Amino acid sequence: MNITDQAKTFIENMMKEAGVSTLRFGYSGAGCCGPSYQLSLEKPQADDTITLVNGVEVAVDSRVADQISGLTLDVVQDEQGAGLTISGESNCC
Repeated sequence: MNITDQAKTFIENMMKEAGVSTLRFGYSGAGCCGPSYQLSLEKPQADDTITLVNGVEVAVDSRVADQISGLTLDVVQDEQGAGLTISGESNCC
């Protein structure tokens, strides 16, 4: 997994506001294109793997740990504001 510098700054600001030091990359179900991911600012779960990505502490749910190596977190800005986006590998047919 990669986190762009712009996403790092965005995440660090959100962490500071929330008083949390970990970004959790979780599992929220699966569909025809593979797993659905959930990003949250929360403490790691018991079976998470903790890693440092571009200076950000990331807790990764064990159910998706093998599937996120080619993903990148970045920031998108539109008329509704800024938010994180996940891009990279796709298992969709």
